[in-house]
Amino acid sequence: MRIKTILVDDELCSMRQFEREMDERDIDLVGTFDQSPDALLYAQTHPVDCALLDVKMPDIDGITLGRKLREIHKNIIIIYVSAYEKYLHDAMFCVKADYFILKPYCAEEVADVLDRAQYLSGRLGKRVIVRTFGDFDVFIDGKFVEFTNQKAKELFALCIDKEGGEVTMKKAIDLLWEDRSYDERVKCLYRKSVIYLRSLFQKYQIDNVFVSARGSCHVNRQEVKCDFYDVIDGKDIKDTLFDGRYMTNYSWGEETCGKLDRMAEDVF
Repeated sequence: MRIKTILVDDELCSMRQFEREMDERDIDLVGTFDQSPDALLYAQTHPVDCALLDVKMPDIDGITLGRKLREIHKNIIIIYVSAYEKYLHDAMFCVKADYFILKPYCAEEVADVLDRAQYLSGRLGKRVIVRTFGDFDVFIDGKFVEFTNQKAKELFALCIDKEGGEVTMKKAIDLLWEDRSYDERVKCLYRKSVIYLRSLFQKYQIDNVFVSARGSCHVNRQEVKCDFYDVIDGKDIKDTLFDGRYMTNYSWGEETCGKLDRMAEDVF
């Protein structure tokens, strides 16, 4: 699938590097705009999968434009480009942007942004996207999921790491609460994490991704788009974003990271 992309910046010359990189990827540049109203008008009458937006724009600022684009195209990938880090919070938490890159940027950063856009385009199919290369992050319907229960997030990460296999309560507690005794108090913490994950997916009316039973849980890996699973299912690791980092949030991920490193060494 080719990603239909627009660039919006009142200094379009600063976007030339993105244009050059797009020529080498499955990304169609369908419009470049130096005025936000023009970009908005285009999006109202044309399909747009991805938008690279400058934040500081005349007439309609990039933050407002991002919100309006999401109203038109629910799953659009929003990536902000700005010289001002102060806009990062509004971009990531108000618009729920997919990424934010600061000017000036280098060729490697441009390539990384476009790699992420291509990866996130998979959400046009499966609703839950999981990124394991680097930090562990979850996206539902194209939006970054902010976990208020970090142990619940780690439990979901562990289920992803186990490739859909059963994760027992004992195994989860040994890894997530390694400094605690295996007693009723810590079991209660595990159960709270399970309840949190159930509620999270129920909120999105998704009932087939996280599955829990008495004393265990697992993910239905067929319902998840995941970079790690892409490699397991045969994708060449050199064609992914793997750079030697895997679930850097969690020390227990080092074993899988070692396997991925060995796969990468075999390729190169």
